[in-house]
Amino acid sequence: MNASLLELQAAAHLPFGGLSEVAINAALALIEAAAPRNEIEGALAVQMACTHTAALAVLARFSGGGGSERRVVALASAAARLMRAYSGQVETLRRLRHGGDQHVRVEHIHINEGAQAVIGNVRPRGHGSGSAAEDQTNEGEAK
Repeated sequence: MNASLLELQAAAHLPFGGLSEVAINAALALIEAAAPRNEIEGALAVQMACTHTAALAVLARFSGGGGSERRVVALASAAARLMRAYSGQVETLRRLRHGGDQHVRVEHIHINEGAQAVIGNVRPRGHGSGSAAEDQTNEGEAK
């Protein structure tokens, strides 16, 4: 845990020394919002907070004046890499929580005359509570 706090402190350093209390509080709020369920998610949440804080620190350096073209390109490149890393971390957290399953949502369906369709949550027989009433409810949903 101490190493994680040191990482947060390093990410929250101001350009000319000192720590940004606002940046540390924002990073801690981000970790809390991620609501890690175990140590792996906790470590990932800390990494996400550090990456996000670092990306914002790099972007904040643009406000001090553009500087040379070389400096602007270097800052823009660093900010883009950090934001891409953060996006990857968010996706990794999603995959950890949801098992990487993909869900397809169909928005528009054509049902031709004489065809049948089932609307609602349908489970194969034997996968519910096993009650006959539930099976009849699923059958009653067919149109």
